[in-house]
Amino acid sequence: MKIRKINIRNFRGVKELNWNLPKADVFCLIGKGDSSKSTILEAIKFAFHPQWNLTLSDSDFHQCKVANSIVIEVTIGELSEEFCSLDKYGNYLRGWDTEALNLTDEPEDHLESVLTVRLTVDKDLEPKWMAICDRNPDGVPFKQGDRNKVSVGLIGAYSERQLSWATGTALAKLTEAQSLNELLSNASRTARASLDANRPISLKNFDAAAEKSEGIAKRLGVPVLDAYKAHLDLSSINLKVGGLVLHDGDIPLRQLGLGSRRMLLCGIQQMGLGEGHITLFDEVEFGLEPHRITRLIKQVREDKRGQYFLTTHSPTVLRELTVNDLYIVHSKAGVVRVIPAYCEGLVAHEAQGKIRSSAEAFLSKKVVVCEGATEVGFLRGYDDYQVGKGKDPFSYHGVSLLNAGGASKIKALAEALNLLGYEVCVVADGDAEKQFSPAHEAELEGKGISVQVWTDKLSLEERAFQDLPWFSVIASVKLAQTVPSLAVYDNVRSKYQKPLDDDVGNWVESPELRVAIGRAAKGCDWFKDITRGDLWVQAISPAFDDAGFAKKDIATKLAKLWTWAEHV
Repeated sequence: MKIRKINIRNFRGVKELNWNLPKADVFCLIGKGDSSKSTILEAIKFAFHPQWNLTLSDSDFHQCKVANSIVIEVTIGELSEEFCSLDKYGNYLRGWDTEALNLTDEPEDHLESVLTVRLTVDKDLEPKWMAICDRNPDGVPFKQGDRNKVSVGLIGAYSERQLSWATGTALAKLTEAQSLNELLSNASRTARASLDANRPISLKNFDAAAEKSEGIAKRLGVPVLDAYKAHLDLSSINLKVGGLVLHDGDIPLRQLGLGSRRMLLCGIQQMGLGEGHITLFDEVEFGLEPHRITRLIKQVREDKRGQYFLTTHSPTVLRELTVNDLYIVHSKAGVVRVIPAYCEGLVAHEAQGKIRSSAEAFLSKKVVVCEGATEVGFLRGYDDYQVGKGKDPFSYHGVSLLNAGGASKIKALAEALNLLGYEVCVVADGDAEKQFSPAHEAELEGKGISVQVWTDKLSLEERAFQDLPWFSVIASVKLAQTVPSLAVYDNVRSKYQKPLDDDVGNWVESPELRVAIGRAAKGCDWFKDITRGDLWVQAISPAFDDAGFAKKDIATKLAKLWTWAEHV
């Protein structure tokens, strides 16, 4: 069985969620922290809780408002014949359109037959599981045994229970042919018999106390049928199904490292449930090295019997999946949206490549689409400068920097990210109007995307060397000179076409020399990588405290970018 639709209301951080799922086996939920990714997994788990009792508290209600009931509805397809029979849930079947991703109440022939399970929890904290449809609004109880048959397993930070034969675990399902309770009862009787056999030695002192107790009983008129002795009470021996756990020799496998435990659990869930399974894997990368993440994701993607719901904050996981497996989760005031990462805008501009090269951007809330590596490095350095002034960093505001890889790719990437629900800002040069024009800029701004383009049709380097105080210009040139292969003096001399002192410190400011330095920096790649762009800002950072520079184009646009990062 596989999930087709999820509705959640008033559960933890989710005030409302309506998610229609495409026909797929892997759903990797990504996005910034606190977007309710883990809550979605917990909701699925609770909807098919394999035991009769489910412990909840007031804190499980959205904003602890117990007057608003928790409602979790999960619609499942690929139903077993048993579930479709009239004496089971046949009267409650509904129809699912796999193309339109639409649920109808009538199970028509051209639609997939599905069943909607609703978990309701009111302020009395008593869970109620029902199979429901509009034709029969009262529904019918969805029994514990049937919830167990859906085979939902959560692999989270604490999953030791899954390595035991407790009710609902994959190991328990593998052993259904044998009565576990009978096995453990026999084990308890064996323990009692073993202790009795060594009574003269093991229980000598205990039996002495029992004999004294017998004397007291007789004196008080308490009937004694045989003789008092110390013995095990079978009802008190804590041998239960959950106490039977998987061992490696004499060592319980719960003592394995966290990553190893989680990988093993995933394998057991996959291998043992022949009729399929729904595996929930929270923070799939937790406790695993990159090479084991790669192996685990390969195993997940190759398993066609199961359906997987993953959450992650790991770029490694994103690089091992395809764009079709990724779903971005956004939450605003408790209203949660799940948006597929696949869209035409991303496909047209090598989405898979962008996810692999800039995975961090897809794990954030806000994205600055930068024309190239220089801009990314420059903004990193500017971020460090602001932090040095006591401001919160980009990371605090959920901002990531994305290298578009050229002016021609800016517009499509910004539009695609905007469609995916991210807050987007663009930082671009003004010297490539054929690739990114004023019309493109206006179109993006019309869609609510902030755009910062340097004036006078200049690149970042050219604009900076027009705006910076002269002492920062000289500092920039000297920084470039630390890379001998750049031939900085010759670069500038070729653009300046006038006599130029060999000592950069002796250069005299002029508009012509500023232009020449800017063209040399741009044309000869002085700062055309992230590290060099970052170092450049470090070298010129005193300029940001200069009152005159604060009024220049580059400073004012950086200030606008920072305001967007802080307040959007």
